[in-house]
Amino acid sequence: MGNCQAAEAATVVIHHPGGSKVDMIYWSVSANEIMNSNPGHYVAQVVSAPAQAANGTPVKQLKLLRPDDTLVIGQVYRLISFEDVLKEFAAKKCVRLGRLLKEKRRAINSIPQLSSDKALNR
Repeated sequence: MGNCQAAEAATVVIHHPGGSKVDMIYWSVSANEIMNSNPGHYVAQVVSAPAQAANGTPVKQLKLLRPDDTLVIGQVYRLISFEDVLKEFAAKKCVRLGRLLKEKRRAINSIPQLSSDKALNR
């Protein structure tokens, strides 16, 4: 009979922002070609993380691709606007900075301090 399912698996699937459009390409293509045809967007690969959500479904993560990376047949990719990428990097930087500040405060608070009387009597 028909091999429709086999043909669907042998494609590069690219989801556009908002889920409005899905491109199916039947050959390997570079991320640079996709980025050039969609200005202002990056290509990210949809990856299932080893951890699972509370309801048991696998957690999906996005891995940004470099322009020289090749989109492989059988994988799913998503276009992400550069604004969303900048927001994500800013959020991660903010979280990282917050952690560093907390660690620094803990380190400062754990240093034994001399009382002002002992410091003046030297």
